[in-house]
Amino acid sequence: MIVAAGSSTRFGAADKLMADLHGRPVLAWSLATFAAADGLGRLVVVCAPGREGEFAGLCAKWSPGSDVRVVAGGARRRDSVDAGLRACRERYVAIHDGARPMVTPALIRRVVEAAAAGAGAIAATPVTDTIKQVDSGRITAHPDRHRLWAAQTPQVVLRQAWLDAAAMSDNDETDDAAMLSRLGLECAVVDAGTENLKVTRPIDIDVAARILAEREQE
Repeated sequence: MIVAAGSSTRFGAADKLMADLHGRPVLAWSLATFAAADGLGRLVVVCAPGREGEFAGLCAKWSPGSDVRVVAGGARRRDSVDAGLRACRERYVAIHDGARPMVTPALIRRVVEAAAAGAGAIAATPVTDTIKQVDSGRITAHPDRHRLWAAQTPQVVLRQAWLDAAAMSDNDETDDAAMLSRLGLECAVVDAGTENLKVTRPIDIDVAARILAEREQE
């Protein structure tokens, strides 16, 4: 599943998923990568309501021949993931943020393999900055960064477990591992490396384009 229903408020007036990245829209990179991934059952793309036709056209161009369904998401991330999961049919589902165009088939495979032994697995990277917990403008804690990882996507989860966890409360969660934790389920972690960046601000487009150019040369 590729979740692409966000509002892109930090990117500015433009729609970051449709911004040009090295010759194609940002979202197109994830569509093509998942279409090329081993063992794909169905590709579900979750978009903002009213944009289903537009996204269906993108899917036809960048993931031709795949079993693709485009569904409308909701106001919150959990609402969009819920809609997407109900259009899936496999036991495990890989949930990916459409704003992470640098994902590779190899990373998808590694996360899928790590999830196979349990409830799920996520791509993440170790935190390198020194982190402070701050409340009301003052530092209240100094977490040990050697135990901290920055969560990314894809995140592979047991489909029914996610739905069961979501039914426990209407509160949102920041990611899918946090949702599974409601049931006491723990996810494995796969080191995604340094290139699986998220496009949040316009400068991220420049960084991603440079990485893609280097990949082509290699």
